Amino acid sequence: MAQQSGRAPDFRGEPFLNPYTFVPAFPRDGFPESVDDGEPYGNDRLRPSLWTGTIGVRLTVRTPLLLLDAARAFEAESGSEGHLAYPLLARNGLPHLPATSVKGMLRSAYEAITGSRFGVFTGHNVPPGWRRPAEDGARMKPVRVLSVSEKPDRVRIEYCEQARLPAYELPEKRVKPLPYQGTTRLPRHGEAVTVRIGRKSGRRGGRSFFKPWTVRSIVPRGEGEPARGDWGDDEEKVVNGYVWATLQNTVGKVYERVFFQPDHPRTVVLDGQYARWNALMADYAAAHTHEDLRARGEGDGLTWSPHLRDPARARLEPGALCWAYQRSGGADLYPVMIPRALAALAPKDMLPDDLRPARAYEKLSPADRLFGWVAADDANTFPAAYRGQVRIKGVRCEEETASVTRFVGDGLPLAILGGPKPAQGRFYRAKSPTRPDEPLDDGVPRGNVHLDEGQGLRGRKVYWHHARVAGDREYWREPADGRDPTQDPLNGRDHREFRRPWGPVDGPGGETQPRPDGRAHATRRNAEQRDNQNRSICGWIDGGSGFSFSIDVRDLDGAELGALLWLLELPDGCFHRLGFGKPLGFGSVRLTLDNARTTLHKGERWQAYYRDLGGELPPSTAPQEARAEYSDLRTEVPAIGKAAEAFLIAARGFDLPVRYPRARDPRMRRAPTTPPDPSGQNYSWFTINEKISKGGGGQRGRSLPSTVDAKRKALRTHMGERRQQG
Repeated sequence: MAQQSGRAPDFRGEPFLNPYTFVPAFPRDGFPESVDDGEPYGNDRLRPSLWTGTIGVRLTVRTPLLLLDAARAFEAESGSEGHLAYPLLARNGLPHLPATSVKGMLRSAYEAITGSRFGVFTGHNVPPGWRRPAEDGARMKPVRVLSVSEKPDRVRIEYCEQARLPAYELPEKRVKPLPYQGTTRLPRHGEAVTVRIGRKSGRRGGRSFFKPWTVRSIVPRGEGEPARGDWGDDEEKVVNGYVWATLQNTVGKVYERVFFQPDHPRTVVLDGQYARWNALMADYAAAHTHEDLRARGEGDGLTWSPHLRDPARARLEPGALCWAYQRSGGADLYPVMIPRALAALAPKDMLPDDLRPARAYEKLSPADRLFGWVAADDANTFPAAYRGQVRIKGVRCEEETASVTRFVGDGLPLAILGGPKPAQGRFYRAKSPTRPDEPLDDGVPRGNVHLDEGQGLRGRKVYWHHARVAGDREYWREPADGRDPTQDPLNGRDHREFRRPWGPVDGPGGETQPRPDGRAHATRRNAEQRDNQNRSICGWIDGGSGFSFSIDVRDLDGAELGALLWLLELPDGCFHRLGFGKPLGFGSVRLTLDNARTTLHKGERWQAYYRDLGGELPPSTAPQEARAEYSDLRTEVPAIGKAAEAFLIAARGFDLPVRYPRARDPRMRRAPTTPPDPSGQNYSWFTINEKISKGGGGQRGRSLPSTVDAKRKALRTHMGERRQQG
């Protein structure tokens, strides 16, 4: 791309697909009987009008399949402590595909295309956390907690004013730490103090204003009066207060605060804040690993905020100093001025009741009846489980087609797999619970994304088939030229997204460096990265390998069986996703019916057959009849039709790269495409995406497009900012 007028090049021509998308899950109200809730049939007899029998299936691997043997995982010698390498799962010298893996793949797909209830929806009872934008700091007020009651949940607070307390030296700002008067000891958090504060006046836009209060001198409370001085202030006074300190938790920080009582004190009682505070602290803890908390502060001078390290600072109790975010009807309490916050709703509260896991035997949806159901621990219902009407059996690797690629030593280090990020509301949330197929509008302010109580969930997460590289043998091989396998695109367009880059070459300030040619990141030759963020594999099953298995079904109606048969023979070019590493392109598999091993008949036909053991079963008409019933269902129920359409689109994929969002290093202007970041800091795309007010030509504040619009409204690469070591 040509650079014009010294400005950064436009990368809107670099579209990509996020590794996951969603099949919309619509409310099930008004569904016809065949896909509505109901009790399953018992196993006492075959129902005359329902289908029973065996379906033969063949599975063919399209992209390398990862079946990992967790029981034989070992710690890699060349990696950091805790990095595991996984052998290929095998039995008797052949790859082993567990029947449970096949069943899980089919069940998740069946739930999606029949509009069934979610089989599992655990761990979503708490609102997810998100980071408030810096501009919200203007609505934060310093407060001191006077009393706390758990039952009833009430917190009484006193509003304060604040003064800046010089605490850290920064020569360019001519700031030096201010110790207690006559000593070298610096004030500490929570200490009661008496301070002399001053402020200057100014004019902006024809109006006069006062600059922030700043502490000029400070003494412990009760130990005299702070000294006077000539600071050129336009206003000055002596007040009592408390030190509020969080240490150097941000780059360039020079001030702590002193909270002091205003001329007209105001106390307020807040309801529900004790439980909310504890939930927020739990979210903070879940967002940081012990390794993260230990590592920060070693060498770069930065530290984590105290509420992450000190249990006492994480407690809401009388005397605590914190911040109150002013909102309509009240305020919310936070440990710091620019904090994490909790969304208005937990994911569970955004999921319609008829999509939540069934809590009673008579409320089973089609996927529950076919594949089985277990009641939640607190459901207090009987029966509390149902085995299901489908059995996967006889999974066998076809020895004549089996092909395996093995990696010696500690194996091949995979790219870092991104964990679920429910805090990225632009990706997970829909406009309403009744329209999960409509993502949030692009450009919605971040606060609205998380605090709008009228939103819903996008549906069931599915992973794109990586159509662009699925058949490219070179893509799945290690290059022979001795260069980093990830930094130079194949055919000028595709990077090996499944593999972790070599370690970065760090610059003088610790930041990653571009290669001298400006076309990629500089990495250290053969410096494989193996740590607690990724895993290594010792082998995979090659494309073209085949497996076979059978599915026993019992008492399925036409629509139920038709949906299953539809999944077992998707249109040409569509693939299921199986095994580990699906976001990285692994595990695209094709299912086909084996008619020679398929025998399906209605119960009345089986009854006649068993009455006369010498009789013969006629050719089965089940595939044609059942497929027609499911086809009619997709037409009659738009919610199911839209879900099936989205499922097929994801199963087919597009001619676009599939990768986690990442920003381009502005120093790599000559790169034909944006290569993977060897330092793994892919969060920068999301940070830039939230900077809506700073422009971006409509390319910021992007929500994840719907599956049907994924190509037309594809996400684009953002131009990053040069990172500096803190």
